[in-house]
Amino acid sequence: MRLEAHDISKSFGSSRVLDGLAISLEGGQMVCLLGRNGAGKTTLLRVLSGLLRPSAGEMRLDGEILDFADDHNRQAVGLVMHQPYLYEHLTGLENLRFYSRLYQTGLEQKELVSHLSRVGLGKSGQKPVRGYSRGMKQRLTLARALLHDPKILLLDEPYTGLDLSGSQLLNKLLLEEQEQGRLILATTHELTYAHQIAKRFDLLSRGKIAESIQNEDLPLQELEAWAARFLDSQPSKKAVPV
Repeated sequence: MRLEAHDISKSFGSSRVLDGLAISLEGGQMVCLLGRNGAGKTTLLRVLSGLLRPSAGEMRLDGEILDFADDHNRQAVGLVMHQPYLYEHLTGLENLRFYSRLYQTGLEQKELVSHLSRVGLGKSGQKPVRGYSRGMKQRLTLARALLHDPKILLLDEPYTGLDLSGSQLLNKLLLEEQEQGRLILATTHELTYAHQIAKRFDLLSRGKIAESIQNEDLPLQELEAWAARFLDSQPSKKAVPV
């Protein structure tokens, strides 16, 4: 599976956020997108998911134009954004049941419980989401994004709110998704965790992918130094703000 975006531009009024951007993503790989705050990372994810229409350019999935007016193409994408889009008065299980019906997945109760267990919420599924911590909501959002078995997984700061065990669980899950051929693009400030599983890091600057670096056999310290050089920041022991 291959997702390609060509000459993607997106403007908001007189402000051009994406400017002739090109990116190519392969199934079975996670690519991490870095950039300063305001660089357009979230905008790019929204364009690739079909939530935003680009001002110019086109996207292709396995060589075919990706038209999000087609229900089949919309179903190909799983999305995790800053806003979790969860119903606080419903339980975790009820949220998954609602989205399962919305996606028309046909999943049964035991399968929904399995999705909860996979993200570490097996014992919390009957509790209202309003009582969940930020990390628990993040886990539930990820379970929701995977309900319809999407080909493409787009993640905006997926480690937000997760503690060490939650971040390790997320990495385990994302490695499993890569092994299943899922195409994953994620933004993150957490280079320490992303370094453990990402195949490539792309830097978004001035509306384009300015440079890429492969992660194979790349020490974390070198990755941090590379990111810091572009982001006008200093390497740290854990992460570089992006």
